[in-house]
Amino acid sequence: MNNYYNKIKKIIANRLRLYSILIVSLLLISQLLGLYFFPLELITHFTLHGTLLVLLGGFTFKSKFRYLLWILCLTIIGLSFYPYFQSTNTEYIQSVLSYNIKFENNHKTHELDFILQTNADVLALVEIGGSEWKTQLNELQQKYPYNCSHNIDSPFAMIVLSKNKMISCEVNFVDIYPFIRAVFPKRTIFLLHPPPPVNKELANDRLQYFKTVATIIANENNDLLVVGDLNNTPYSPIYRKFIQQARIKDSLKYQTTTWKPAILPIDRVLYRCEHQVLSKPLSWQYSDHKPILTYW
Repeated sequence: MNNYYNKIKKIIANRLRLYSILIVSLLLISQLLGLYFFPLELITHFTLHGTLLVLLGGFTFKSKFRYLLWILCLTIIGLSFYPYFQSTNTEYIQSVLSYNIKFENNHKTHELDFILQTNADVLALVEIGGSEWKTQLNELQQKYPYNCSHNIDSPFAMIVLSKNKMISCEVNFVDIYPFIRAVFPKRTIFLLHPPPPVNKELANDRLQYFKTVATIIANENNDLLVVGDLNNTPYSPIYRKFIQQARIKDSLKYQTTTWKPAILPIDRVLYRCEHQVLSKPLSWQYSDHKPILTYW
């Protein structure tokens, strides 16, 4: 019986070692080449998931290599808590609710009530539009009279609504994919929703979307807030290149989960201004994305 138990234990340990080596190799290669090959870039989004598995697998290695592996894993986990400090300043000019409400959401009345209860100054919503959302949009526009939208029967519908008058609000496109630029006195809000990289064509479209929008954002002189479902995570080299080119930085911690199916942080709040902004993920509603309330 003991021989059988030891044999099983050895097999499991060998498998864990093999999987740990494979995962570390994949994570390293994906970070190095993810900018150029979209299947590798997809792997980068699961960096934290893979790191936790490798941390467990580290128990099966000999002591010297085990500690080296653990240091690597703990470093990556530590980086996932960046930014490490968030503003606690309660003085703010504007509150913004950003939310992928999910186009096929069957709980429209509940979602409308939730949105109104947040009492945000500005709403930045994606996947809301077309005939399915006509009633809810009409009600929102009564409370938020200043708005502009890409109002179509598609998950790429989007709208920015404000209680207060905007200097301008415009819908722009990168190919067929929209983004909204809403300008207020001395501040600008961008609402983004690039396509998900589910195949090579859409991955290339997403890359072009980021390149185009990054150039526009980098040339913005106002204080800046960039929100939306980016279909990308802070672990991706494409994401890091985007925020570097756009000259913006994260308000949410890297590991803040906002999308249920894969437990990924793809809904982001980015900014460029003198003072740090405060972003608070709210409780899950009936969308597969988590709403985020930002004060700035």
